[in-house]
This record gives sequence, C-alpha cells and structure tokens, in this order.
Amino acid sequence: MNLLTAMRVFDRVCLLGSLSAAARDLNMSTTAVSRTIKELEDDLGVRLINRTTRRLSLTEAGRDYAPRARALLDDVAELQDSTRGLHKETRGLIRVSCSNVLGHTRITKLVPKFLEENPLTTIEFDLTARYVVGIVEEGYDVAIRFGEQADSALIARRLGEVRNYVCATPSYWDAHGRPGHPSELAGHSCVLSNFAKRLGTWPFVGPDGPFDAAIGGRVSTNSVEAAYQMTVAGFGIGNLPSLLVDAAIREGRLEVQLDDFRPESSPIYALYPHRTYIAAKVRAFVDFLVRELSADFTS
Repeated sequence: MNLLTAMRVFDRVCLLGSLSAAARDLNMSTTAVSRTIKELEDDLGVRLINRTTRRLSLTEAGRDYAPRARALLDDVAELQDSTRGLHKETRGLIRVSCSNVLGHTRITKLVPKFLEENPLTTIEFDLTARYVVGIVEEGYDVAIRFGEQADSALIARRLGEVRNYVCATPSYWDAHGRPGHPSELAGHSCVLSNFAKRLGTWPFVGPDGPFDAAIGGRVSTNSVEAAYQMTVAGFGIGNLPSLLVDAAIREGRLEVQLDDFRPESSPIYALYPHRTYIAAKVRAFVDFLVRELSADFTS
C-alpha cells in the first residue's frame, strides 16, 4: 500500500461523500477505491468509514483522521510546488567553491551584478587553494577551477582560458641569464606550482607544436598565489596566469621571457553536479559567468 495514495483516496471519499463519486473523480474503479480504504484501515487497525446501503458516514476515528490527513496532504502539495519552484525560479542560496586567484581577481567582483539581476538569490563563497574539491560531498552547487577534474559525476562548463607567462624579476634575469629556449629552464631555479597538475615540466607551444620542457627548482607549492609571491620576491622563475602577473609586468617588477614559445594557457571551468534537474539558480549563475567572462578571458 502506498500511504500517500491511500490518504488521497480517503480524502476524496470524505469530500465527495461516496465511494463511487471518489472513484469517478480519481479515474479508479469503485472496487479499487473500496480496497484502498480497507488497506488503510487495516494498516491503522481501526475502521474509518461506516459502510451502509445509505449515505457513507465516518466513524469517530475517521472524523479524527480526516482533517489531519487533509492537512498533511496540503503540506505535501505545498512542498512539491515549492521544490518545483526552486528549479523553475532563480532564487535561493548558491554555495560556490572558487580558487583564491579566480575569486580575488575576477569572480567575486561580478557578484553584485549577479545579485542585482537576481534579487531572490544569495551567494556563499568558499575561496580555497585546493585543486580538488568534493562538490556533492561538501554541499557546493558550483566549483570554479583551472582545468577539468576527473569526475564523471560533474558537468564541466568552460568559462574561457587565461594566458600564462614565464617571468621573473629583472634582477633574477640579470644574475642568472635570460633563456632563449625552454630547454634551458632545467638549469634555472623555477617555482614549481602544481595547480596545473604538472611537477617537473612546463607545457609550451612552439613552431613545431606543443611540447613539455623539463624545469629545475627546489620548491613546489599547490598554491599559484604562493608561486606568484615567491616569483615577485626574486626566488626564481614562475609560469603564472595573466590574472596575477599583468600588473607586475606593466610596472616592471616582472619581466617576461620565452614569449616565442607560448606557455600553454590555463582553461577555466565551472563544475557542477550531473543531475537530471539542474536548479534554475545554478543554471543562471553559470550562464551569467559565461556571459560576463567570455570577453574577459581569451578563448
């Protein structure tokens, strides 16, 4: 017996006053309605309806049960309508996990505009240096990261890509020499950042196509922000996204080398759970990011 179905049948019998009228309303046979009521009574262990040849009447237990069943059915209907609305209307809390560098340089600056366009939404940001995050397990609606993540349960929506630069302070280049080819980086002190999941090599695109160049270095970090700070401090050479280094390059604090061998760009993705029904708030936020960032990031 499906309890909610049985309660709906009982409610229609009470409202319409007979088994046959309820059967017509529910597109069921009178026998099926009678059987459903009997199963509900058996489950409760009490008789709900007095069955006579004249008009149907409720027992004392039935009179007590009927309004409470109606209230519960109304609550269920309201819950269903409300939940459907969450998928159809752009409203509710959006929990976002975002890498520090993307959050500080781009994403959080767009939040006021999104909230203005979607006044029934709120956003909670978790800025982190972690490359991998359990979106479903940790309760996030969206994660924004450099690169795709190997999780088939996630949809990866490309937001664009950011150019990387091989750069160091002018004083570092003066002291250690300026490389003419990526192969020379093996003899330098490079800041090894695994935000792109590569340790020990950096990807380049040369005249003959893409290739990986071995690099030297004694320090590695999972934080691109830390790699940037060490590069600006003169520790060595960084392979860093333009989001971080553009200002330092313009100001002369960092100097770019190997521009003829363009380092591989870093793609940026919005990641969200692969579900049949994507909440309208999530779809709206991701569509907003695609729209706002398409002109900002290279493609």
